Amino acid sequence: MAVNLKLAYEFDFVFDGQQVFRKLLDALSNPGRIENIRVQAGKFENAYPELMALGCTLLDNEETMYVEKNPDLSSELHSLTLCHEGSLDEADYVFLSSEMNYGSMEQILKNVKHGTYADPQLSATIFLKCAAIEGTEEMKVQGPGIKDTLRVNVYPYIKKVTALRDSLHIEYPLGIDLVFADTKGNIMGVPRLCRLKD
Repeated sequence: MAVNLKLAYEFDFVFDGQQVFRKLLDALSNPGRIENIRVQAGKFENAYPELMALGCTLLDNEETMYVEKNPDLSSELHSLTLCHEGSLDEADYVFLSSEMNYGSMEQILKNVKHGTYADPQLSATIFLKCAAIEGTEEMKVQGPGIKDTLRVNVYPYIKKVTALRDSLHIEYPLGIDLVFADTKGNIMGVPRLCRLKD
């Protein structure tokens, strides 16, 4: 008697991971550009497929992650990638599966790794799930990868979180990379050296 087995996920760590990595790289090297990973994220059947696709692309047994108040996401990422879960101040990648209040968000931004002067690349990357990427709030950004000033209309939460990060006045070349993901599979990066302009 034949039994049909249903896969828990269909994400291919090589092929799909390469696709997600390229799009993530494009999003971070071109601030304000929106990339879409809906096809790859759709291969996970849970409430946070975009974060799963990003996590399964970047994490392995040599990386450290921190997942804020979501034991299901933490467990799934660990079981698929063998990544170690650590404290907020030692994590390479931080996953936030919902929009946090600004006070909590500020504490996370203060306590993640900012890198060191000898190794500024050892800073954390924060992945934030939000309701949308595009919106009505105009955000003006300056920094590497941007000629003069970039103007992009974003969901208000994105501008507020970016402003919170900037308010910490983290000294160059230290910083925190932000990657926003929405429920449609859109992702947008705001690299650590990009700053809001008034």
